[in-house]
Amino acid sequence: MKTSERAPAKAGQPIVFFDFARGISAQAVVLGHGLNIFLPGIFMVPGHRVFYMQSFAVIIFFVLSGYLITSAVLKKRDRPEFTFGSYMLDRVARVVYPLFPALALIIACDFLVFRGTTRLPFDGVDLSPQAIAGAFTMLFNHPLLQEFGPRLGASWINAGPVGSGAPLWSVVAEWWIYVAFGLLAFVALRRTKLGVGSALLLIFAIAVPVGYMAKGSYESLAWIIGMLYALGASRVAKLPRSFHAWVVVLGTAAFLVALYYNRQNLHSASTILPASVAFCHLYFVIDGIAAKRSLSGRVPGVFQERFGRGFRAFSLFLSSYSYSLYLLHFSVVSYLWYFLHGVLPAWQLIALSIIASNLLAFGFYLGVERHFHKVGKWLKGALLRRAAVAPPPVAATMRKSDLEDAKP
Repeated sequence: MKTSERAPAKAGQPIVFFDFARGISAQAVVLGHGLNIFLPGIFMVPGHRVFYMQSFAVIIFFVLSGYLITSAVLKKRDRPEFTFGSYMLDRVARVVYPLFPALALIIACDFLVFRGTTRLPFDGVDLSPQAIAGAFTMLFNHPLLQEFGPRLGASWINAGPVGSGAPLWSVVAEWWIYVAFGLLAFVALRRTKLGVGSALLLIFAIAVPVGYMAKGSYESLAWIIGMLYALGASRVAKLPRSFHAWVVVLGTAAFLVALYYNRQNLHSASTILPASVAFCHLYFVIDGIAAKRSLSGRVPGVFQERFGRGFRAFSLFLSSYSYSLYLLHFSVVSYLWYFLHGVLPAWQLIALSIIASNLLAFGFYLGVERHFHKVGKWLKGALLRRAAVAPPPVAATMRKSDLEDAKP
């Protein structure tokens, strides 16, 4: 990541920070949904103030995604082979490639478990062709389709989440953010002009975060904040570490105050904004500490070295299959409720949900998700036309300044 002039990757701590945050957030989502389903009398009482840790984890996912995707684009922007097409194929390989097999698995298991039954841990399971099509086209819960489908007499295009895949709304929302960001990024970085088709695609994509915010769900704001901090990372990183620490403290305090007055509403702008800002500055605090240790040349002790290696390995492990865990966990929790509800006590079911979800997710990661790099490489080789024309001989005689001016 091109975050600052100090090259934080040398110390390794910032990357560990991202991995740990992602991995722990995924575990929090599993635990939060387990508490909701197995202890609804405590964690799902209407009108009660309940802190939904899974909603807070989604905020972390969004701000992380905004920061990391923007950093990756800034790092690759001067590469001639980096085009909007290659950017989108990277996103397809990373997001869509694991998503589709997970959807197929969820739909198949839902048909086997829930088809024809009304004994459910939630409102309902929609396994209609409409819902299945909406899932595989990344169009379910799309604000434009929700708004105009009924008005045009085509309510069938307004699809909700399929089966037990309700939490996948955030994956679809982020997908359309990726599309909108990619189009805008290449307009800004490469001075490209949008055609009619690209402009319509941009409007269709932006309608998702705008529509969610219009309904009171401001998770996209966390993505935007992460993006803004990535754009200004080189300047923000130069600010005193004490400044970052104070922003973390003040941002956390503002988040807690907003949480109290908003009745634990983790979807509002007043809670998401300070939480996202505090998280970003916490990264810069850790980045500054890692850079200072690296520059000092101080050699860590044996215990520190072993603990550091162990913590890095643990964080990387948790992070590696966190996406698979997010995709599959809610279905696993739902099936355990269906088969064992009333048989085992809630605390055992919650523990079993965490264990079973992690085991299945890690297996899915080994079989599917971890191959996304190969899938991306194959997609680019198959779908992108590589430039085969050699540069003209005159380019060899051009001055360095001319070559710099010729960069897009």
